[in-house]
Amino acid sequence: MVTSQAQLSMTLQVPPAGVLMKNQLWNVVLVNASNSNMLVKVNLVLLDAQTNQPVITAVSAPVSLGKGARQLQAKDVSPVQYTYSIPGGKIDMDPNGLLPAGRYQACYSVVSADKGNITWVENCIPVNVDPLSPPLLNTPANEDKLITPYPQFTWLPPTPLGLFNDLGYAIVVVEVLPGQGKADAIQQNVPLNAAVYTKDLFWNYPASTRSLDTGKVYAWRIVAMNSGKAVALSEIWTFRVTAVQPSAASVKQAPYVEVQRAQDASIATAGNVLRVTYNNAAADTSIKYTITSIEEPGNPVVQEGEVPVQYGPNQLQVPIKKNKRIVKNRVYLFRFTSSRNESWTVKFTVTK
Repeated sequence: MVTSQAQLSMTLQVPPAGVLMKNQLWNVVLVNASNSNMLVKVNLVLLDAQTNQPVITAVSAPVSLGKGARQLQAKDVSPVQYTYSIPGGKIDMDPNGLLPAGRYQACYSVVSADKGNITWVENCIPVNVDPLSPPLLNTPANEDKLITPYPQFTWLPPTPLGLFNDLGYAIVVVEVLPGQGKADAIQQNVPLNAAVYTKDLFWNYPASTRSLDTGKVYAWRIVAMNSGKAVALSEIWTFRVTAVQPSAASVKQAPYVEVQRAQDASIATAGNVLRVTYNNAAADTSIKYTITSIEEPGNPVVQEGEVPVQYGPNQLQVPIKKNKRIVKNRVYLFRFTSSRNESWTVKFTVTK
């Protein structure tokens, strides 16, 4: 038995890191050193590197091996039977789908398909599934000077989103001490906001917390979490809080925020103008919008109007400066309906 097992060897050619599809797990070279054909199956167990618990188990179809080496790919072992330890709604169950982001150990065993339960060879390899792009910080801008001690933080999600079965975010905000770098501050200093976790793309520094001090430097970072495990880190940006409102020439414009077909997907900060982006796939020439107050009883309409648009991406600017019904620090809903009867919305608040 020992001699016969030595007649088969296996070399794994799975990419060790990056965005991986399930069919890439089957890039294996099997070498049959015997003079007879062998009929085998390849078993695969994908283990979570932190918990050592199986995430995916798979069994290939029987594979015939002649003498010598054979390069296997997904098409050679199909159909593959997959079993998932993650709930079906939280993972791409397509055999050609993406693997969820995380750190794994891929363990293979080649067993006989016609001579009983004989294991010919076993091998394991670490596999790291990483996003192409980490979370991208949006506001406050890097090295920005804020006039509010309770800022709002916004960011963009990591990509591709298909890598994540349960995406959430941890927000870290720390004070940068004199003579300390921002990276050292993030790693060494106690966060001002303990255990903040959200599935939204924004977070408001709570008014119930001690306000940020003027004159100090603060650093912040977003950690993308998949099923509660950190999988991607954003850059580290810094900002200050100033007691003096900057002059009009130095005030930075509020960023553009994309309108969404689902409410609460994003939030905008507006000054004199609400800035939103919209991809006009419906080829409309204009849109009629309404702005409603979310915090007032009955959600009254406080502004309505029409904005010209062109086919494809648009950057829309909706003036709100002269509207006395739009009050600072209240939340409003900007909404319009395309000719396809698609409702597009974004929430915003006025900060100045």
